[in-house]
Amino acid sequence: MSRSARTHLLLGVVAALTLTACGGSTTSGPRVAAPPSAASNGEGIAGKDRMIVAWCERFGAPSPTSADGKVHRITVAALSPTDGSPIARRTVTLPERGSVDALCGEPRSTTEAADRALFNADFTLIAGTAPGPGGALSAMAFALTDGAPRGGTAATAGGDSAPAFQSGTSVLWYETGEQQVTSRDLGDPAAAPKQHGAAPGPDFVLSGDQPWLTRPLESKPDQVAISPDGAVAAGASSTVWRRTDPPAPYALWYVEPMALGRSGNGRASLPGSEQVPRCEPSRWTSDVTLLCNGGDNLLLLTFSADRGRLDTMTTLLPVATSRVVESVAVSPDGRSLAYLVDEDGETGLYRLDLTPGARPVEIAPVDLPPAGVVNPLTPRLIAWL
Repeated sequence: MSRSARTHLLLGVVAALTLTACGGSTTSGPRVAAPPSAASNGEGIAGKDRMIVAWCERFGAPSPTSADGKVHRITVAALSPTDGSPIARRTVTLPERGSVDALCGEPRSTTEAADRALFNADFTLIAGTAPGPGGALSAMAFALTDGAPRGGTAATAGGDSAPAFQSGTSVLWYETGEQQVTSRDLGDPAAAPKQHGAAPGPDFVLSGDQPWLTRPLESKPDQVAISPDGAVAAGASSTVWRRTDPPAPYALWYVEPMALGRSGNGRASLPGSEQVPRCEPSRWTSDVTLLCNGGDNLLLLTFSADRGRLDTMTTLLPVATSRVVESVAVSPDGRSLAYLVDEDGETGLYRLDLTPGARPVEIAPVDLPPAGVVNPLTPRLIAWL
């Protein structure tokens, strides 16, 4: 089924949801803890019917070059969508000053597309930065087999930024210190970098093979979700804007969006959205439907055809005061979604079928990262394959 067909299918089933169908208490599966994550094995991360989770241990490994230094370590695990049991796992120790910022940097909400863009098509590479020849940070990828860097070049002054893989490919996009949007196919060792024009600011958001060059001041690139038609974006802190909106007066790479929710900070509220609580975009499920993470719940926001007003807001999960939804991923067929949730200090992996009357079901409590891991950041549900 094509991505477009899945989008239309998801929109169709979600349109049938009612608040009544989503109410009530959570229905949980058996409270049997998932087995500890398996050690790295010969099986690859990618494959059918898997949920991919990743996390970072900040400065969790000894530096390979400094006796008293520490470097980041990233683990990627494939879990069964049936019971959360481990299928495969890879651990990557990054080089000195190497980082995958979305996992190892300041904790923040990120979109489903941005999380997936950390990895190439077959989950053998993860995008990040590390010092290249000359010392400046260079955009590159790290192999999930042995952590070896791939594709790093001598970066210009200021270094590279915003590394991300184009969906379904091994093409790594990034911005140089000279503010040139650049791509390089890491699947072809002989491929030279390609230039795609200048960016007005220090980063961009990739939508397919099209860079989106503006965002609100309070949104990072990995917090911006772009509609399938490439015309409208939603950003952190409940904001929405169009590609055609003019740049902000204080910087060409920023834009003044409309607010989803009450107006404030000089921003107008999108008509019809005044009662929307603060939420962080996860993904557009169609050109007019946005899945948004409200922290303690998931919201489905449906806009008018021209995106000029909000028509409906559907709350997808039962009310719970102690729940924190960490990350969300939609199934390949678009008929279900999964999410990692922290509730009363315990992490659980849940599934919600997008059909009338469906209620969330706990797939399994999960122990990710396992006990003893050094300085782990919050695990991220990367994708449902």
